[in-house]
Parts: sequence; C-alpha cells; structure tokens
Amino acid sequence: MKTNLNDLFAGLPEEYSSPDVLDSDDARERLQAIFADLALKPVPVGSLKRLWTLGELSTQVTLAYIALWMRGWFADAETKQRSEMDTNLRVALKMIHGLGYLRGAATKLGQAFGSLPEILPEQVLSTLDSLHAQAPPMHFSLLREMVRNELGRDPSEIFADFDKQPFAAASIGQVHRATLKSGEDVAVKIQYPGIARAMEADLRNLMALILPMRLTRNWENVKGSCLAVQDMLRQEVDYIREAENMRQARALFGPEDGILVPRVYDEYSTAKVLTSEFLPGPGLKEFLAANPDQSLRDEFGRKMLVAWYRLFYSDHSHSDPHSGNYVFLRDGRLGILDFGCVQHLTASEREVLDRGEAIFDRKITLEELLRVFGIPESDIANPEYLAASRRHNEWLAVPLWNEGPFDFGEEGFFRKGVESLQEAMSKRVTAPPMYLYLLRSIFGWRALGFRLRCRVDQNTIRRTELARRRNRLSH
Repeated sequence: MKTNLNDLFAGLPEEYSSPDVLDSDDARERLQAIFADLALKPVPVGSLKRLWTLGELSTQVTLAYIALWMRGWFADAETKQRSEMDTNLRVALKMIHGLGYLRGAATKLGQAFGSLPEILPEQVLSTLDSLHAQAPPMHFSLLREMVRNELGRDPSEIFADFDKQPFAAASIGQVHRATLKSGEDVAVKIQYPGIARAMEADLRNLMALILPMRLTRNWENVKGSCLAVQDMLRQEVDYIREAENMRQARALFGPEDGILVPRVYDEYSTAKVLTSEFLPGPGLKEFLAANPDQSLRDEFGRKMLVAWYRLFYSDHSHSDPHSGNYVFLRDGRLGILDFGCVQHLTASEREVLDRGEAIFDRKITLEELLRVFGIPESDIANPEYLAASRRHNEWLAVPLWNEGPFDFGEEGFFRKGVESLQEAMSKRVTAPPMYLYLLRSIFGWRALGFRLRCRVDQNTIRRTELARRRNRLSH
C-alpha cells in the first residue's frame, strides 16, 4: 500500500508541515516580527493562563520533532540535515515567542537552556542565548506608568536624556540608557508591570506540579530545593535588595583587580526601578565576534573566575553568571552586571562548604564528603549511587587538581559535566538545597569558559581568594 506523505502530516501545524526551508534571513525577520508582536502585550499573571501557555508550547515543540522524524522516512542524508537545522530554528523561534510572552520564571528557563553549549542544537542555542540580553522588549508606553509611580515624575522630567528604546531586556525587566542632569550616563532598569504576580503564579504552578513527589524518599530535598527557588525569585523582583547586593559587590574590588561593578544611584532607584552606572562595551557575543587572541581570552576568563571566587568567599555568591551579565570594557576591565540572583550563605552552610572544600586538595574521601553533606548511609553504601557521585564530583574537581592553567575550551569537557549531572540525577544523588544555586553558578561559569575557550589556573585563584578570606576574617 502506497503511503501519501500529505496524510502523514495531516493535523500538524502548517509551520511544521511546510516543506519550505527556513533560512537565516527568514529567521531574523521572524524574530523581529516576534519582538514586535510581544512589545505591546502585558505579562500574563494568572496561574492557569501561564500553565496553559507552557503546555501549549511543549505540545508544539513535540509536534515539530514528530514531523522531523516522519520526514526522515523519505529523505536522503543531505535533506535530513537541512530539515533538522530548519526544525531546530523553528523550535527556537517558537520557544522565544512563548517564553518571551510569559517572561518571568519561564524566560529564565529559556535562558538556562541557552547557556548549555554542546548540549542543545546550535540553531536552538544561538537563538535562545538572545534571551540573556535581547529578550523581547515591552513597549515603553506600558512601562511609563511604572516609572511615574516609582519616581514620582515622567522620565523626561527626571533625566536630561532618556532613550525610550531599551538596549537590553530580560526576564523581569528591561534596561534603558539615560543621562542624569548632572551629566553621568546611566542604565535604568524598569520592572515589567505585573511581573511579581506572574512569578508568584509560576511558583504556585511549580509547587502543584511537584506535589505528587511528596510520598517519595527524596521529598524533603525536592521540597527544600523548590523553596530555595521560591526565595530566590522573590528576591529577584526586589530591586532594593539588588541595589544592596551591587554595593556590597562593588566594595570587594579595587582598581588593581580590573573588575568593575556599576555604581548605584539611590535617588533614582526604588523596589521596581534601578538606576546604575552605564558600562560601555561589548557583551560576550560581540567580543568573540572580533576574534580576540588567546591571551585576551585567558585574561578575561581569569577575571571572571577571580570575581566568582571573591563573591563566593564573601558569602554572597553571584549565582547567575551568563553571557548577558558581563561587559568587556575597551580598557581591559571586566564589568559585571545584574545582581538580582545572589545566594547569601548562612554560617552553617558556609561551614559545610568549608569542610567539603578539602576534596579539592584530595584530603577527603568521597564517602567523607557525602557525610559532610548529610547523605544517608544507605545511599553511600549503594555502589551505583557512589559511582555516579564520584564521576560528578571529579568533574567539579578536575580543574582544581590540574597544575597550572586548565583549558576550559577543551572539546567534551563541558559535555562530560552535563552527562555526569544527568547520571547523578538518574541515580537520585541528593545534596542540600543550598547546592542548587551553587551548582547553577558553577555550570554557568564553566559554560562561559567553554565559549571563551580560555585557559585559567583555577587552583591558584581559589587558593589566593581563600587566603584573602581567611585574612579578612582574622582581622
């Protein structure tokens, strides 16, 4: 019986059943059309609406790959490759549209996916990576009232100059360039109207989705991790707290470090509007496009890691190191942005991490380390659990066991980390809730190191910053 190809695709959305291949120019045009469509759409705040939109997006992505699979029955290798690239691009655009509409925690999910080199297809990765600094902006007419309510006057009255077109947009707000009447160039971050309510809706959906796990043996860890996410997301919509995080971080670095955290202008900042020093310079994508030499890649990678350890050992770890949070200044300094996602470690959490650090100097066995983290003896006695834990912890420790610079751009290194994490999760390897954002931070930095293709002596940096911390505490 002869199969009719059209019958196989009946019922699929036209955009996935169409035989036309989407080229890069078409993709750019569609991306701009998506941004234009979303510009005048307010953030949906209802739990059901947000959950429905995510479910619809998931279904559309699934249908796209079903269509790709069915096409493969009748295509040669070259046609299959073109179809795969086309499908990946269409899926990425669909995800940008759906996650950009939801903003908030949903967009953060897209940002996380966009930070996984060697894991996602290149077409999806490069498109989702735009969510870090080029997420769909909201038309300024929808934000103007927010500024008036927060600062008491229209932006045109407050600032000598105010650009209504944002130069960056992300999950919680967008950033406009402005000039103070005193002459300083500033970046004004304005929170999307209703985004706090939308985040709360996402948190309610999250807790509802995990509720069936309450009867499993890992419930306490899962619940604790979800509560940690809740706490962090609520902190991220509080710009007063972020401003304080920036002040504390800025005080940690001197001119000799070549690391700059923007100054906060308190008189123009509130819980929903944050005004800070504008740092001129390219982001990671533009920096790499200029094909910098290896020494420059290594130097910026070193500064990124110095900043990471300096903040970590000051007990307010920068937990969201991604491409949109760094500026490569023309004078060689590294600018660090966005301090909404900062993990403040408690004394007891710091004590656990201090004891666990002995693994990097190979002074502690894996079994001892797991006991430090409070892992049950029944799990430690499980050979599969222990093997999965060993592979994951070795990936974390290898750059620190290396003498001299470690090549973070080595092909396959980052992939091994993700594979070890997936294996650890499949074996139900558990860790305290505080580890959730710490691991996110480590993966974020190593993803950046991979994209930079930098070579950095992480072991020396860690020991130097640890000695600085101990010296500070002794005084």
